Amino acid sequence: MSRAEKELSPEHVRALIKQAIGIINGDARLVAEATAEIAEIRNTPSTGKPGRGGHRPRIRPPTRKA
Repeated sequence: MSRAEKELSPEHVRALIKQAIGIINGDARLVAEATAEIAEIRNTPSTGKPGRGGHRPRIRPPTRKA
């Protein structure tokens, strides 16, 4: 599942709306504040259910000694 298909948390949605309002109104302080909130939300690990699938580490076959 790509990042665009994931569900956003209410806090993330609120911060994105805040950022959009700041852009529309030309309020650089509000845009910077919302951008910092979004970065903080993206950098904190989610507590939701783990997604299905994903990448597993590759297990290399044992090497044969001659």
